[in-house]
Amino acid sequence: MKKLSVILSLVITSFLFFYTSCGTSSSSSPGDISVKIMKDIEKGNIDAVIAVLSTNGKELSDEDTAKLTAMLQMGQEEIKKKDGIKTIEVIEEDINEAGDIAKVKMKIVYSNGAEDTETHKFVIEDGKWKLSMK
Repeated sequence: MKKLSVILSLVITSFLFFYTSCGTSSSSSPGDISVKIMKDIEKGNIDAVIAVLSTNGKELSDEDTAKLTAMLQMGQEEIKKKDGIKTIEVIEEDINEAGDIAKVKMKIVYSNGAEDTETHKFVIEDGKWKLSMK
């Protein structure tokens, strides 16, 4: 059980670390976006997750998109193995003084009783919060 949590955390962390770009409403908070990302991974809404990644203004190659898709599908499978997400709680949302960088810490409780803690980092790009890989 612990191994599955570690694998899911590694998949999400790798995903967050290696890639970044596109759009979500600027009215959504980083915490709201983090919760939506986890729900989209669970549902297999790959395009929705990729849409909130920061690419630093660069277009993702087909190869990068394929790698991201594979990692997100692995994350979805790990969530399925835990019988799905029961609850997601934003524990902490810190936005820097300039208002352009944020960090969100959340607790994920799965239907099988397992729990994980995740941290997502965000940056403002084109006036919108984007999930950062830096």
